[in-house]
Amino acid sequence: MALAIVVGCSVLLLLGLFLVARWGSWRLKAPATSGTQRSGNDLDDPEARNEAKLRALHRYFWWANVASFAALVSALLAGWPGGRLAMRVLAFTSPDSAQGRLTEAQANVGFPTLEGSMALLLFGGLPAGYLAAVLYAALHRWLPAGRLGGPVFGVILLLWLGAVLDPLRPDNIDFNIVGPGWLSVALFAGLSVLHGALTVAAACWFSNRLPLWSDKAARYYLPLLLGSVLFPPAAVGVGLGALLILIWMTVFPARAPARRRRFPTWAGAAAITAVSAAVLPGFIAAAVSIASRPG
Repeated sequence: MALAIVVGCSVLLLLGLFLVARWGSWRLKAPATSGTQRSGNDLDDPEARNEAKLRALHRYFWWANVASFAALVSALLAGWPGGRLAMRVLAFTSPDSAQGRLTEAQANVGFPTLEGSMALLLFGGLPAGYLAAVLYAALHRWLPAGRLGGPVFGVILLLWLGAVLDPLRPDNIDFNIVGPGWLSVALFAGLSVLHGALTVAAACWFSNRLPLWSDKAARYYLPLLLGSVLFPPAAVGVGLGALLILIWMTVFPARAPARRRRFPTWAGAAAITAVSAAVLPGFIAAAVSIASRPG
């Protein structure tokens, strides 16, 4: 079973690397506006207000579907198999005293199981995939386009979340068990960058093929359905988002068709850089702490 898990995860991770190489040059393509836009004065007409709400929901579910596709692809082909393989490598490089000990997730070091691998997908890979996909949807317009965008986003994930959530949280007891610490940092840092790159590549590729919702386009929205089944919190989040849009456009109908002034690209990039610089000392401290542990 252990060999089958390692081989299967290796195949999935290699496929993820292939897709980064294949899709990494794509650019995100926002959905075209559906229907006929009406002026703000037309919003006194109930039919116009309903059309505006429908257009907004179509665009919202378009973005939710792109995020779901990117989350599923990155979780299944990077976060999950990469995490499983990294732990397997660290089990091999750890001393004999680490074998069989319980990790933070209540798994035994050196004894990979199918149940443990599925738990890693459901409670590690999928949450990380959706978190990365939502963050990319929020930041995409201020990231570099083309092949540079994916690795940059991966570094942002690592700096912003790596030492706070995972995979380089210094209070994770696993780093006191397995090691060496420098190898743990190298493996999980590289995995985070790959996860970010695959998230961007998948989102950009799918955005160029995904139409706005219609009866004929229903099959394109299977990722949204599948993600809701595999990761129920995603279904809750999508439903709450749609409800908030409807409430907002009911309370403030005059703002429904208006174009929002976009945050300047340079200002967005500067804000991302400033946040990254602010969290960098904490990340370095966490990485140094982990790297100094013998395991």
